[in-house]
Amino acid sequence: MKTKIGLFSGGIEIYWKDCGMPELPELMEKDVQRLIDKLSEKYEVVYPGLAGNEEESIRCAREIRDAGVQTVIVYHATYVDDDMSFAVIDELGPKIFTILMHSQGIKGIPESIDMVPAGTTWGNNSSVQICGTLKRMRPDYQFAYVFGDFDGPRIYDEIDDYIKANRAVNKLRGSQIMYMPHRCTQVPMYDTYPDDTKMCAQTGVRIGFLSTIEFVEEMDNVSESETDALYREITEKYEVVEPTEDEVRRSCQQSIALETIARRHKVDALAIDTGPEITPRTGSLPALAMALLIDKGFVVATEGDLSVSVGGLILQSLTGGKPVQFWEHLMFDEEKNWILGGHEGGSAGFSMAHKDYRPKLRCTQYVDFRNWKGAPHNAVLPEFITEPGPVTLINLFRGEQGYEMRYATGQSVDTPPRPVHFEHTIFQPDIPLNDYFHRMKDIGVCHHFGLVHGSLGPQLEKVAELLKMPCICLTK
Repeated sequence: MKTKIGLFSGGIEIYWKDCGMPELPELMEKDVQRLIDKLSEKYEVVYPGLAGNEEESIRCAREIRDAGVQTVIVYHATYVDDDMSFAVIDELGPKIFTILMHSQGIKGIPESIDMVPAGTTWGNNSSVQICGTLKRMRPDYQFAYVFGDFDGPRIYDEIDDYIKANRAVNKLRGSQIMYMPHRCTQVPMYDTYPDDTKMCAQTGVRIGFLSTIEFVEEMDNVSESETDALYREITEKYEVVEPTEDEVRRSCQQSIALETIARRHKVDALAIDTGPEITPRTGSLPALAMALLIDKGFVVATEGDLSVSVGGLILQSLTGGKPVQFWEHLMFDEEKNWILGGHEGGSAGFSMAHKDYRPKLRCTQYVDFRNWKGAPHNAVLPEFITEPGPVTLINLFRGEQGYEMRYATGQSVDTPPRPVHFEHTIFQPDIPLNDYFHRMKDIGVCHHFGLVHGSLGPQLEKVAELLKMPCICLTK
């Protein structure tokens, strides 16, 4: 099903009612129809017809609003006065996102042009005008602006990016993020310490907490038959190396319980801290459970990280639901311009694994937990390398005035998995490593990132614009 969008277009009727341009509306309609044909390749377009005055602008905007669209394209097919523009803005209301498309039906600047067709270019004038008027009269009014050739691909790509960005921002509002049971407490990581209030204010997410006690109790509710079924599935799909059968079974029991809790509480993103409570109290490091939860469509951030939880929801929305990896910079090869990253266990879903290599279940990268009372000896951690191709990393950093977005683009390298005992991506950024790391040092980042397959730079910049967050690309 195509996304429904609105299209408002028109111009002041004085040109065809009081002046010698009665043919102008027909030419305007031809341009608008070309626009509709182009937009209809991806969207269902609600177009009420041309507006020639303030009253008709209200009628058209009302029809668009009542159609239930989230986004409306405004195209000045000739000059549109400010009263018409304000009529549209007021009738649409604050919940409908407006994209001002600054273009013209005529290609370029012809050496010869008739007077009436020239009128189809006068929307250039009012497109500039309304931007200045809004700065003076509605300085807080937020809208998008795109400019370009009427038949060129760039302007439509930018419209697509804004529509996706607006959808992501709308989806973010009201999304449920749950700490389980809290942010990271074992190791001081001041760059990751969350500002829940500011994040809620900037993005509209909701934040809550889940208890370790509920996790323990839910594990007790998992039947032996459920555990057996998942154990058979897991051991058929993945190679078990160090973990014992009892450890894998315990991880399967834990996986079923964690999914039950996540669904019970309608979690969108889980910020889980595996220690010091969860692992010894449940008898299992929940790495397998976290990986399987990612495969079920949840965003999962380890070390109780709020920023990756929110950033992951943004990436997930922009990509139509792709899984997101929790990612840290862990090893580099300057000659190849590679960085190996990921995180200990549960940082990525198995659906992200390279299709040419069978994932493994390994012991902890710390060798074992021999002196950690209540914890498993080996633990059960997925080990695989993710699929090759373009990737984007997101980082939400708490700056002096609030959260700020940083992102990086590059490639997930097509190379065999490394025996690192966790899910990993070997990332090749778009700039040399020396420049990349110096840029992070100069700008400031949280050391936790979210990674997704796809190149999302322009869309992330538009999400940041709509959230009124400063945005910096780390790889330009």
